Amino acid sequence: MSSKNVVFDVVGTLVSYDRVFAGIDTRLGSRLTAEGIKPWLLGYTWIECAEREYTYLSMSGKYVPFADVFRALFYRMLWMAGIQEPRAFATSDDLEYIMEEYKKLEMRPGAKECIQKLRDAGFTVWGFTAGDLVRVGGYFAHAGIELAAENLLSCDSQGLGKPDPAAYKPLLDRLIAENDGKKPWFAAAHMWDVSAARRAGFKGAYCTIWEKEPLHELFGDMDAIDDTLPGMADKIIAAQSAENINMAKHTPVPNGTTSFWRDSPLPFDNHQSTEHLPETCDIVVIGAGYAGASIVHHILNQTDAASKPSIVILEARQACSGATGRNGGHMKPDSYNGISRLAAEYGVDAAAEVAAFENKHVHFLKDFVDKEGIDCDYVVTKALDVHLSETHCNKVKDGRDRLVASGCRPTRDVGYIDTNEAEEKSGVKGAVGCFTYDAGHLWPYKFVLHLLNKAVTHGVNLQTNTPVSQISASAASSPCRWTVETPRGPLTTKDVIFATNAYTSALAHQYKNKIIPVRGTCSRIVVPKEASVPRLTNTYTLRWNSWDYDYLIPRDDGSIVVGGARSAFIHDLDNWYNVSDDSRVLQPAARYFDGYMQRNFKGWENSNAYTDRVWTGIMGYSSDGLPHIGKVPGREGQYIIAGFTGHGMPEIFLAAEGVAKMVVKGVEFERTGLPRLFESTQSRLDDSRNSILDNVPMVVLEPRL
Repeated sequence: MSSKNVVFDVVGTLVSYDRVFAGIDTRLGSRLTAEGIKPWLLGYTWIECAEREYTYLSMSGKYVPFADVFRALFYRMLWMAGIQEPRAFATSDDLEYIMEEYKKLEMRPGAKECIQKLRDAGFTVWGFTAGDLVRVGGYFAHAGIELAAENLLSCDSQGLGKPDPAAYKPLLDRLIAENDGKKPWFAAAHMWDVSAARRAGFKGAYCTIWEKEPLHELFGDMDAIDDTLPGMADKIIAAQSAENINMAKHTPVPNGTTSFWRDSPLPFDNHQSTEHLPETCDIVVIGAGYAGASIVHHILNQTDAASKPSIVILEARQACSGATGRNGGHMKPDSYNGISRLAAEYGVDAAAEVAAFENKHVHFLKDFVDKEGIDCDYVVTKALDVHLSETHCNKVKDGRDRLVASGCRPTRDVGYIDTNEAEEKSGVKGAVGCFTYDAGHLWPYKFVLHLLNKAVTHGVNLQTNTPVSQISASAASSPCRWTVETPRGPLTTKDVIFATNAYTSALAHQYKNKIIPVRGTCSRIVVPKEASVPRLTNTYTLRWNSWDYDYLIPRDDGSIVVGGARSAFIHDLDNWYNVSDDSRVLQPAARYFDGYMQRNFKGWENSNAYTDRVWTGIMGYSSDGLPHIGKVPGREGQYIIAGFTGHGMPEIFLAAEGVAKMVVKGVEFERTGLPRLFESTQSRLDDSRNSILDNVPMVVLEPRL
């Protein structure tokens, strides 16, 4: 069996209803026209109502085959169309004629071509119908389309109708189990059908041939959509091919969504210091984001003018166009939550190193920004982690209390606001507890562009729009260890630094399955100037459980930057896990932010705050939850600073200082001052565990909208 499978809804998708409409017109057309009723409209309404009643009966536990429901509704539909005496208007012979035409439905134009295209591309085709197998199987046979009996399934067999998610599950589970966990496709011309199948776990393909309007605002995004059946097949094939390529090699896409931070590009955003790449240099830094810019800053800071190495920064797109240019703007350390897990697994001392390291960033960066005069809106304030679940809050508080009792010094600075005051002090509706500590927020893009501007001024060669395609060992006769390939030509270098985060495995293959791209969603909410709302001065996390949380910062202009929305998309694993495409916003996540402040914050109910913009970004999630920093194991002259699991802001700047010491001074990791748990080691690469999905629920009933 092929590992690629497409399950089709049959009647309405591959099979047209035109014979039913023609039958209505033949038997009742003149009578209906005299009453001002279009035969086609009556037929469409009849089908739609039959689908509704069929579903309701199934939901109530009384399953009735669709054809029986369709027949039974005939006279009711005439009544609803305005016919006062339906049984006098149409005879039983009229109904029998129409039902016979229903049995003679024919494949749509393009259906046969659609199926053949998919089969030629290596897909196995299935049919899943609400009709009886003999009749529906006849539609395929009559059109000359071969479909094995075992590949055609009916809701009749299990007595459960679509769109109940449970109706899709048996076939879905079977295909996933038989194909190494690969998700199959579900294709239909009924948007409700595809949407339900996607929620059950299929990838969804939709053809507008029947309904015309897809209504994404109701049903959400699809993985493939087209106006014709052959076109839909092409889209499925292309999407599957792109997925296979994407999974094999994650690289930045050229047309990422535009974040609020990057709305007005700064100088050096799109910059090539020289028309041609130099043939050689001392150090190549791959990535011009927070990590790459910080590494270069510290290398320059640790070397004098006479001994400064020649440095080339290669960036696939524009400067700071990856995760840092798309994040929520937080400088937010963790001194109690994830640290509790680290303490349980690695010991309190190791966990305390991480907490202290992150805490240091908040005030260190403030001093650095002030000293450098960086215009990046850096503010030090308090973070409020607001809990909305008493059970989860108590669990987290117990962990925090154990850390304090165990002597974890950084955790002692984390305050707690109990249930009696949580809602009043946070302003968040339903708050049952809050943790509070020092944190910051900033305009991350402006911070990074300042570092790059300064680096270029000091002779660093910045080359944006220059993706790296491969790194290989240089010839033995070369004084340089590595050859870095780009579409603009190769260059050789002694040292390579991977500041590539989510895209690391495309170039350093040993990090495949160790640093995994994860798509996140962020937004900007604008408050009308005339609105009177409580002033927010803290940064916030709103947490419902271990996996469901949002994070937000107030901006000086009165707007709010909010990220998260996980309840809206976490069930759809294929659209966020192991995904490196930041060109598309998931519609369920986009809608999540509408009315967000009104729903969650006291005093905002009449603010008319609205969603100004939604964007996506690709984070590099580490399989063990810890960043990979230091030497690349087994690769002399290669270094890495990546895998920050969406938490790089309070780790990267000082981590880059440590890596710079290793590169220019030969300092061993143990003497850099970096937390021991951050070191990229062979044992970590050999570890087969993956904790990223540990807290991901299998099913989310409803997003919190």
